[in-house]
Amino acid sequence: MLRALLIFFGLAAVAMTGAWLADHPGLISMQWGDRRIETSTAVAATVLLVLLFAVAGLYRFWRWLVTSPMVLNNLRAEGRRRRGYRSLSSGLVAVAAGDAGEAKKLARRTAQLLDEPALTLLLSAQAAQLEGDTAAAKEHFQAMAEQPETEFLGLRGLLVQARRDGDRPGALALARRAFALRPDTPWVGQELFALEAAAGDWQAAEKTLAHTVKRKLLGADAAGRRQAIVLFSQALGAADIGESKRALELASKAHAQLPDFSPATALAGRLHGAAGDGRKGRRVLQAGWRTSPHPDLLSAWLDIHPTDMPEERLDAVQKLIVEMADNPESRMALARAALEAREYDQARTQLKSLLEQAPSARVARLAADLAEAERGDGAAARQWLRQAASLPADATWVCKDCGRQNNDWAAHCPDCGSFDAFVWRAPSGAGAVLPYAAGSFEEAVEPDTADTRAHVEILPPDVEPAPVPARD
Repeated sequence: MLRALLIFFGLAAVAMTGAWLADHPGLISMQWGDRRIETSTAVAATVLLVLLFAVAGLYRFWRWLVTSPMVLNNLRAEGRRRRGYRSLSSGLVAVAAGDAGEAKKLARRTAQLLDEPALTLLLSAQAAQLEGDTAAAKEHFQAMAEQPETEFLGLRGLLVQARRDGDRPGALALARRAFALRPDTPWVGQELFALEAAAGDWQAAEKTLAHTVKRKLLGADAAGRRQAIVLFSQALGAADIGESKRALELASKAHAQLPDFSPATALAGRLHGAAGDGRKGRRVLQAGWRTSPHPDLLSAWLDIHPTDMPEERLDAVQKLIVEMADNPESRMALARAALEAREYDQARTQLKSLLEQAPSARVARLAADLAEAERGDGAAARQWLRQAASLPADATWVCKDCGRQNNDWAAHCPDCGSFDAFVWRAPSGAGAVLPYAAGSFEEAVEPDTADTRAHVEILPPDVEPAPVPARD
């Protein structure tokens, strides 16, 4: 709109000037040598205007002649750039599609067309990875890591490569370089923490975690759990080298940070008892049992109540479970202690409730122990052991990533290396469970063995267990 107005006013000015010259004719005379030239003012103005346009045209033509080679070069370069970016896009699509050959071909073409080392090296490295050429991929990532503008990207590629190759020391060194470059990138801090923890460098892991928490790069719940695990792991290390006081301090902090983390609670209770403060140890273990009953807590509780008298052990167990008497883990602990103390009626009552509330293989095995101890009835004991195979497997520490089963909690899974992956639960599927200490499985489970969850009963001493109904 503004341009149209300017043109309009310009034309109006020319028209007015022409009209004024027409209304005010004049004479211009010029002597050039022997010649005398005379013309009107209007004609002279017109000739001058034409000359100005001619000079302007000649100037523009001269500029075009001078700048045309540069313009042509720029046009060619722009065309190459467009083709290069199209090739790069197609190469990334080929990588995503898993077409290694096409990706490698497009990577070479992109390198010829584009003067963008970061992009071309990245595509070449990904194409090499897709093709399985780890040496070439590593070479490309290394070249990226040596250039300031692509160093971080190259370090990430090398770090992934090192993790795949199982080179944990190399991965740790690369993670530290990446953390030094960009400490506020969330994945860098988490990767460095995981590698430091895997290396057992818990003090360095604690510093890295503190930075991550300070920058709010990790959620509060996840940060609190990791802090508790770091403290607990350091407590284990201190206990192993005889630093009992420091181990107790660290274990107590871990328990306070994560009250439902039974390994830390059990360790804190044991260390309090070993330090002569049994009263505090009992309080810690009772609080842990109220929060999350677990066999580790029972074991630690009995450790600070050392006795060879089964009756005293039964009394100790009753004191631990008093506030959680209906919990399946409490019933199991009481049934076992009652069986050891020859309180068979009490053991039978607890086992019957367990088979109704939370049937499991260890309940059936303890029922076999009861039959054997109370009556010496090997046939009934074997029947219970056969039934154990069809009940849910015993809870244990199971890696949620790969399914490995561990007797003890561990910060890292020995098979897949995942951090904090062990959870206390029954493994998937029944069977393949180890028998309780009283005996072993003597017969294989028949295909038509019944589901004992609703039908198994703990019988009085003079009654045989009823056969398990078969499935329809």
